[in-house]
Amino acid sequence: MDLRSDLEKAQQTVRRAAERRELLQGSFAASVQSGNDPAMDQLLCERSHIQNSMNAAGGVLGQAEAVRTDLRFQGRSLRNTQGMIGQITGNIPGLNTLIENIRRRRSQDDMIVAGVIASCILFTLWYTFG
Repeated sequence: MDLRSDLEKAQQTVRRAAERRELLQGSFAASVQSGNDPAMDQLLCERSHIQNSMNAAGGVLGQAEAVRTDLRFQGRSLRNTQGMIGQITGNIPGLNTLIENIRRRRSQDDMIVAGVIASCILFTLWYTFG
């Protein structure tokens, strides 16, 4: 069933390409016979612009689909990693305490840096306006 539908789709694609080629050859022949009809040239130019826009839109949609797929894969990977880390911390009781101590020390360091920056700003303002 699946191969048969693929064959039918391929045959339709070939038919469309042949019809398209015939149409373009017919418009080119009509253009040559009529002595470069400006209206026909304008229509062909507009058709070309529309086709280019469609191709660009198709490219953007393809990129969006690829990004969506990659983001879903990354989300799954992060969820798996989070679950693994939870299992590891559950199996090793001392590791949880170590991680908490690291967080606390980092928070203290952040407070010290924020205090130094605030005092520098206050000193600069006092020096500038005082």
